[in-house]
Amino acid sequence: MSYETVLEQVRAAPEACLDEISSIIRYVVYRYQQDVEEDIQPSAQLAAAMQEALQICDDSSVEGYTDLNVLFADLNT
Repeated sequence: MSYETVLEQVRAAPEACLDEISSIIRYVVYRYQQDVEEDIQPSAQLAAAMQEALQICDDSSVEGYTDLNVLFADLNT
């Protein structure tokens, strides 16, 4: 949705609703700010594992799997 669409909807609303619309907008902005502040960062161990996985993906010498059944068969041996 664009700002123009939202502005059109606000302009079409009765003036008696503007205080409520303003309160809702403030709440939405507040919630967005809370979500940004609470942005969950992975633990150091998880971040290191993710980095290692990315390195493995780029390493052509590492054997990969395209069949899940083959992967599990190799894991079980």
